[in-house]
Amino acid sequence: MKGKFVHFIHPPRLKFDSIRIKADEFRKRYVHPPDLLPIPIVEIFELQLGIQPIPIIGLKDKIDLDGFLTRDLKNICIDYNVYMDEKQENRLRFTYAHEAGHYVLHKNEIQECDFRTPEDWIHFHEDFLEEDLNWFEQHAYEFAGRLLVPRVALINAIKDLRPKLQEFRKMAGNDEENLIQAVSRLISKEFKVSPEVISRRIRIEKAWPLK
Repeated sequence: MKGKFVHFIHPPRLKFDSIRIKADEFRKRYVHPPDLLPIPIVEIFELQLGIQPIPIIGLKDKIDLDGFLTRDLKNICIDYNVYMDEKQENRLRFTYAHEAGHYVLHKNEIQECDFRTPEDWIHFHEDFLEEDLNWFEQHAYEFAGRLLVPRVALINAIKDLRPKLQEFRKMAGNDEENLIQAVSRLISKEFKVSPEVISRRIRIEKAWPLK
C-alpha cells in the first residue's frame, strides 16, 4: 500500500562523472584548504550549512537508516546511538556525507515532500519506483565516497605504501583482492572512513594497480 503522497518521485538520472564533479566542487567551497584530511563534514554541516542534528532514539530500528534531512533542509535527523557513540564516528561521518549528497543533488525531491517523522520518511521512500529509489540512494553514496575520499589523495596514500606493498605482495602473491583489503585497512584511518569505503573507492576510481 502506498504512502500518503499522491505521485511518484523521479530523481534525475545523473551521470556518475557529474556527481564526482559536484562532490569536488563542494569540497573546494567548504573545505579549507581543499586537500585537508579528514574532511570535517560534521562541522561543515552544522557551522557552514547551518543544518543542525536531531538525535532520535531507535531511528535505525524504525526505518533502517542512520539519518535523513528534514524537508526544510534545516536539520539532519540522526540515530541517537550512532550520534553519541565515538566508536561509530566513521559511520556518522559517512551518514553526514551521504546526506550532503542528497542536499546537493536532490533538494527539489526532498522539499516537495511533507515528512516530519521517521514514519513519514518511510512513506517518502514508498513514493519512489524501486529503480528510481536505487538511483536516489546510489547518487548520494557516490557523492559521499568521492567527498570523503578524494581521488588524488587516495592515489597518493596508496603510493606512500609502496615499500609495504612489496612486503605484502611477497606474502599474497598475485592475490590482488587481499592486497587491496590490506591497503584499505592501513589508509582508512587517514580519511576516517571504513576500510570497505576505501576498497570501494579504489575500484571506482581505478586507483589500482599503481602505475
